[in-house]
Amino acid sequence: MKMAVDSLFNRLGQRAKYQNKDVLILVFAADDVGEVGFMNTLSPTTIIKVRVADAPNLAMGDSFETENACYHLIAEPKKEQHLLVWKAEVSCD
Repeated sequence: MKMAVDSLFNRLGQRAKYQNKDVLILVFAADDVGEVGFMNTLSPTTIIKVRVADAPNLAMGDSFETENACYHLIAEPKKEQHLLVWKAEVSCD
């Protein structure tokens, strides 16, 4: 599973600075449609995903700076099913 996650981030990730370290993040725009069980949900906020290995102590208030934007965590991040990826709601500057 880790190889699949790494491949996804390496192909689709955006470079970002997190605590003076280069990491890859995935950004999902506001109004992105997701799934909960068999239902679709609409997310009113921007969501980012980052590998747990890149940000093991991720917390609300942390930020990621890309070339075009700065993302600030506005809620406690949650680990996804296999505990390899953080998912977090962010505000974008």
